[in-house]
Amino acid sequence: MTPRRIIWPIPIRAKLLTFRSPHFTRDETPNFIAQFIIGTEDLLSNPVVSRHYTEEYGEFKGMSRIVIRTFKVYYEVIGHDVVILGVKFPGEAL
Repeated sequence: MTPRRIIWPIPIRAKLLTFRSPHFTRDETPNFIAQFIIGTEDLLSNPVVSRHYTEEYGEFKGMSRIVIRTFKVYYEVIGHDVVILGVKFPGEAL
């Protein structure tokens, strides 16, 4: 079985770098984002993703969505690749 490859487009990576939270210091935030990315890749690389939903409204309508650490991750599976289409931070407007 070919392992899934997780693709993080440049705009998504850039957005993750802008994340700020009052719960983390400037030094802790990159660690939190790294753990979020590792957790996301671990879950999405599993060929049997059982905790996903299809968005019913908004700009991501009809796309697969999974919630990891209160972040909403929108993605599409293309062959053996999983392309991350968008990430919404906790409390970010729809």
